This record gives sequence, C-alpha cells and structure tokens, in this order.
Amino acid sequence: EYITAGFFGRVNYDWAEKYFASFSFRRDGSSRFHPDHRWGNFWSLSGAWDVAKESFMKPYRWVDLLKVKASFGQQGNDAIGDGTTLNDYYADYAYIDQYKVTGANSMLADATLVYKGNKDLTWEKSSSFNVGVDFSLWNGKLAGSVEYFNRQTSDMLYNKPVALSNGYATMPMNIGSMRNSGVEIDLNSVVLHNSRLKWTVAANATFLSNKILKLHPDFAKDGIKNGSRLYQEGQNMFQLNLVEYGGVDPVTGMAMYWTVNKDSKTGATSRVLTDNWDDAYANARHAMGNLLPTVTGGFSSTLEAFGFDLSVSASFQLGGKVMDEGYQDLMHVKSRDVGQNWHKDIARAWTPQNQHTDVPRLDAGDSNADATSTRWLVSSDYLSLNNVTLGYTLPRHLVRHAKLASARLYAAADNLALFAARQGIDPRQSQTAVYANSYTAVRTVSFGVKLTF
Repeated sequence: EYITAGFFGRVNYDWAEKYFASFSFRRDGSSRFHPDHRWGNFWSLSGAWDVAKESFMKPYRWVDLLKVKASFGQQGNDAIGDGTTLNDYYADYAYIDQYKVTGANSMLADATLVYKGNKDLTWEKSSSFNVGVDFSLWNGKLAGSVEYFNRQTSDMLYNKPVALSNGYATMPMNIGSMRNSGVEIDLNSVVLHNSRLKWTVAANATFLSNKILKLHPDFAKDGIKNGSRLYQEGQNMFQLNLVEYGGVDPVTGMAMYWTVNKDSKTGATSRVLTDNWDDAYANARHAMGNLLPTVTGGFSSTLEAFGFDLSVSASFQLGGKVMDEGYQDLMHVKSRDVGQNWHKDIARAWTPQNQHTDVPRLDAGDSNADATSTRWLVSSDYLSLNNVTLGYTLPRHLVRHAKLASARLYAAADNLALFAARQGIDPRQSQTAVYANSYTAVRTVSFGVKLTF
C-alpha cells in the first residue's frame, strides 16, 4: 500500500449569468516519490461569455445561446504501476531500492535486489487547454457545441528497460512528453415539430490525434519497442511495429515475409521476400498500422406521431487498425494446437491444386505460418446499430378510467447489428489495443409497460 494526501480549493464567479470564471488549486503528495519530489502543485482556470445576452445581440433574436468558453488546467499522475504484476507492488515506493531477504534459522542469509528505485522520480503532469462554443438557435431547433482540446503530458512515468547485467530489468523514470489533441462536435436538431408530429436528430463526432514529443535520450533514435508496439519521437504512441506479410509462395506453400537484404560489397539495401520470419522480425519490422481511429462518433433519431414513438441510435469509428488475434488463433497450424477449432478460411490453404491463395500450407511443423505480422492487421472501422425502440402511449382519456397519469407500451432491441471489416471481429472491445478474446455485446430484445400514477 502507499499513501496520498491532498489539499484543494476552488473559487467560482458568475455575473448576471453572462460572464463566468472559475479558479482551482490543489497540492497533492504521494509516498511513491522521494520526499524531495513528493509534492506537486496543480491549478486550473476557466472562463465563459454568453454573447447572446449582450445588448448588441438584440437584433438577432433567433440566437438563444452563444457561449464562448476556454479553460486551462493541470493534473498530476503517480501511477508508475497498475498493480497487475509483482513489480508494480514494489512501485508503491518507487524511489527506494528494495531487496528480497532470505533467512536460515532466523538469521540473515542473503538479500537480493528485486527493484531498483529512483530518487529523482516525480509527478507526471498533464496540461490541458480547451476552447469552444455552445450554441442554440431558433428556439432550440438547432443546438450543439464545438470544442478544440489539447492535452500535453510531460515527465511521463515509465519503467525503463536496462541491461540485465545490472541485476534488475527496469528502472522507473520520467522519460518524455506527449500530446493528445482534437476536436469534438455535438449537434442536436428539431427537424419537425407540430401538434401531431415531432422529429429530432442528434449527432456527435470526435477527431483525435496523438504525438510523442520527446523521449529519454536513450530512446531518441530508435524509439521504444514493446512487443508489437513502437514508441518514437514525432509519431503517435498507438502505431504497431510489425513484420510485413508477403503472401504465400505458390511453389512451396510457405508463408512469405518482407525482409531487408544488404549487399556485402556496396552496402546497398533492398527489400526481398523470405520464408524466415525470424529474419524479418530481426531486420525489417517497421511501423505498419495505427490503432488510433481518426474519428469516432454516433447519431440518433426520434420520431413521435399519433401516440407512437420510434427511436434509433448508432455509433461508428473510422480510420484505425486492429490486430485480429481471435482470427489468428483460429488459423493455427502448429502441432501444439491440434484439436482446437479452425476458421472456415483454413479451407483455402495452399495445396498443389490450389497454389494461388493467401493462406499457407497446413504444416504442423511450421511455427512461422501463423506468426504475428500484417496478415492479421485489419481495419477497425465499424458501424453499430445500438438500439431501436418502438413505443405507444395510450390516450389520456383511456388511462384516466384506470386512475393513471400515463401508460406506455414499448419494445426495445439492443445491439442489433455490427458492420465491421470481418465477420466475427468487434473493434469496440478495445480502441487502442489488440483484439481481445472476449464476448461481444449481447443482442437483447425486451418488452415492457411503463405506468405513471
């Protein structure tokens, strides 16, 4: 366990519901850091101006709300570990060298260094800037908001790998800075409204980008390679570092991968195909896919007429990639996987009679046929039909006899459909990681009655 403490204060100002301001300050301490670096100061400032309430806006009575807003704030983070590994528990006091002590007959026998602390470790700090506008026009017929956000994180906490000859594998450090920025758009519209019919539509979208601004000098040139991930200065942190799949050799049926060949005389390099995945992994891995989507969003619509109401909601994602590990597992060929299920695409595997295919031959001794590569990299674009609800509200003169204020019958269906790059994949499981082998959202249909007394 570790200890945190904090002090917080806030001041708000509102003048005539036209001008708004807020200031807050907090001082936080964490036992994870050395006493010299234990305390961090974080503050925020925000302001807003409802332009629609100014006298010069009187000629524009169709403008109900026009609020311009901006804010800047700071936040601290002390999470050097997430508690999922033994090393993370040592991180509760990350500035201290920690030893595992063994004893014999209650006497000290040995002490082994198991965690290398860092006395210079300090708070990771995020500075966020937001500016935007909220609006409502024509008595609410069109309303929404547009906001730009920029969040820059400095002194990022990271367990930096070190040479194993040191006697420990990692050391906690503040290694660099990163920026997340983008635009959020939210729109609502009353398309039609009269005594018998009302139709409303809503939509939202978020455009997000990420960029690593600076890394520790040890990583500035080649970046940080963490499994299939690659962290480099000037690039986004969600790019994948993969071997590029080159298809199937039509003669041998072997899986082929792109690698780099270097001329021993001239030093010139060229891309060549090989069936040696280990060679491609060691010499030719490079950034091949961005897990972060360009835009995510959703839309909904509600129609009310003659006592009936129909609502539909959906969500979407565009521009990202995902590693489909579920599909990779089902396309296995190794002998240790004998008896496990196959995907139907395994029927397209190479044979002497089927030489032109992208599925390698079935060879239980070939451990590279289903190795991690761009073969399993697919688009994470999707369109999801999340909910459809149909209802009917009984006329008041009918429910009065039952001494009810209102009565509504309805039927609802959730998670009706998902349109994605490949049947069976659900990109919604993880926006910034590989595909998880877990169940997708359950499709449900329900019926009900809502009574108000």
